[in-house]
Amino acid sequence: MNKVKKSNVVNFPGKITETEREVEAIVFAAAEPLSIETIESKISKKTDVLKVLQSLQNFYSNRGINLKKTGIKWSFRTSSDLSHELTIFKK
Repeated sequence: MNKVKKSNVVNFPGKITETEREVEAIVFAAAEPLSIETIESKISKKTDVLKVLQSLQNFYSNRGINLKKTGIKWSFRTSSDLSHELTIFKK
């Protein structure tokens, strides 16, 4: 009887485009949520930023951080199912 050996290799998601990487970095580094117009003003190429944001939102949907839209602005936030683990204590 031949047993199927499981692989211990992690399958990372497929590559993201350079534009997605650029938008991801801009939103990640921002001190506050950003509008599409603000993101457009910071990227090197003209592109459909909303489409890129939606793609990144899908990419991050099952991760520890999520890309969220609040009103008309976008930012990375801790996944809601983990937020209880990350309480900030103030003195």
